[in-house]
Amino acid sequence: MDRSAEVNRIEVRSGVEASAVEAFERWEAHVSAAYVPLAVSPTPTELFRGHIEHARYGDLDLTVVGSTPQVIHRTGSLIARTEDEFLLASIPLAGTARLHQDERVAEVGPGGIVFYDTSRPYHWEFDQEWEQVVLQVPLSKLRERYGVIGTEVPTATSFSGESSAGIVAQFFRGVARLQHTDPGGAALLAEPGVDLLAAAVVAASGGVARDQSADALNRQRVLAFMRDNCADPDLGVDRIAEGCRMSRRTLYRVFGEFEGGPGAVLRRMRIERACELLRTAPQLPLSAVARDSGFLTERSFYRSFRTEMGTTPGAFRTLV
Repeated sequence: MDRSAEVNRIEVRSGVEASAVEAFERWEAHVSAAYVPLAVSPTPTELFRGHIEHARYGDLDLTVVGSTPQVIHRTGSLIARTEDEFLLASIPLAGTARLHQDERVAEVGPGGIVFYDTSRPYHWEFDQEWEQVVLQVPLSKLRERYGVIGTEVPTATSFSGESSAGIVAQFFRGVARLQHTDPGGAALLAEPGVDLLAAAVVAASGGVARDQSADALNRQRVLAFMRDNCADPDLGVDRIAEGCRMSRRTLYRVFGEFEGGPGAVLRRMRIERACELLRTAPQLPLSAVARDSGFLTERSFYRSFRTEMGTTPGAFRTLV
């Protein structure tokens, strides 16, 4: 089944066809369309370049965005022009920057995560080339589903990769990579994205997670275990539950939003591993691809591959 979200990529750069001023005006329009109305100012430079890769997964928007140095403002007048308000989380991939909101300043760089709220003024200062994964979810959804209100969000506070929020950031960095190479896999993993982001906010604020967000944190732990062990053909639901120290009932509950439950997710992970082997090891026999991807038999590998990819492993290999 194809679960791929539509992934749109925009690139803007100055050069022969556009001056730096013209390119930046287009960039400001694209950034405001991707998020909320913003005022963007360039820092002095002869050339400008920027890119945005965007996909929507239900109530969650995920973008990979980066550019040359600039300053971004969300002002009171711009807030007044916006009907919907959002929680944003930035996960830096390259470059360092400063986020100002609520009389706090966060220095953020690769490995961390920072939250901010579009219902109140903020601004970013990027002094060097940068790239971030940015998550965006309506504040109304966080209130309705999780009881999270904007004033409880720890805005302009940088959380390291070792924190609960930082572990969630690692997950979304992986989804962003898949979004570019395997949109179907990204869409599958992003299904519980709002739950997981809400869990990160609750954990970062020192609160107690409600059932949905607690399940999201457990789900992330299980997904990590499954990714590390999916090539083991003996791995199944019972082994997953045992390895993650939870009952089968709890395991199925935390995967309630995934069609087919944990078994379907495990199968998809094995198919993704098989696709990678088919791309990178063209001489490897299909029987070995099946074995190294965690399938007990070559027959089950063919059947699962056709179900997920709509073609056979051999035909897939000829196309890559």
